[in-house]
Amino acid sequence: MSGVGIGTATRSASSGSVLNARAVSRGGQRGVALAVVVWFVAAMSLLVTGIVSEARIDTRLAQLHYTKAQVASAGDGAIRLALATETGRRANGEAGLARRQYYQLGPNAVEVRMIPSGSLVNVSAASQKTLRAMFARAAASGNQAESGARITPGQLAGAVVAYREGGRGGRSFYDLEDLMRAKGVDRTVFESVRDYISVGALSGGGDNMTTDERLSRLEAAMYGEGEMLVGDTEQNHNTFRMDAVISLGDRTWLRRLWVRLGGGDQEGLPWQIIRREGVRLLPSGTGD
Repeated sequence: MSGVGIGTATRSASSGSVLNARAVSRGGQRGVALAVVVWFVAAMSLLVTGIVSEARIDTRLAQLHYTKAQVASAGDGAIRLALATETGRRANGEAGLARRQYYQLGPNAVEVRMIPSGSLVNVSAASQKTLRAMFARAAASGNQAESGARITPGQLAGAVVAYREGGRGGRSFYDLEDLMRAKGVDRTVFESVRDYISVGALSGGGDNMTTDERLSRLEAAMYGEGEMLVGDTEQNHNTFRMDAVISLGDRTWLRRLWVRLGGGDQEGLPWQIIRREGVRLLPSGTGD
């Protein structure tokens, strides 16, 4: 009897161990399965979040492209209206158009500013003194960030002159962005002075202004103020920087064309568009 009892007890213990092992195994499997489910849910959540975020970015980009296209269309239209009026008045022997014009194109109110390119600083020919004054004014007005602040206005002016005088017979600036070929003139410095400058291909007849007068008037014109925008255009002004300023919502945008009157373009219009600049957002206050 005792042997049978011992055998039965042994079998019972063995069965219990097997059952316990199976229970542990099933529990482990359930734990692994739960971990897999949790991981899958987390991965799907991240994936959905990424898709939603990307969709939002795509929506914002689409809205930005639409806004820029709207600004370009309204700006170009208003500039053409101003040019048509200007050339018509000249053909009739009348006084030139006021340098500041306002147009309503559909829902968009557009202000057009006609600035003779001869009133700008021609970096292809300006003296080192004039260039130094221009870089100094840009730095003083806070338009130059740290990347340009490490180089003094005098050094920047010297670098521009050195670039012009380099090479065989000197070098020229053929476009505004060519100014960045001068040592030390990076994108930040260029952006700080782009509203002051022209180059040889865009320049016109000069105005009789001192350097300080020129820079002060140009700076005021950036804010839609000052003598640069007062009065009518003159017959000897044939090349203009045309700024179309458009407010959409709480933002102000700029569309800029450079135009030369006369000669005609491919569309048979009595002017030539010699440079188009992409639509850009203006800093707060400059479009008012």
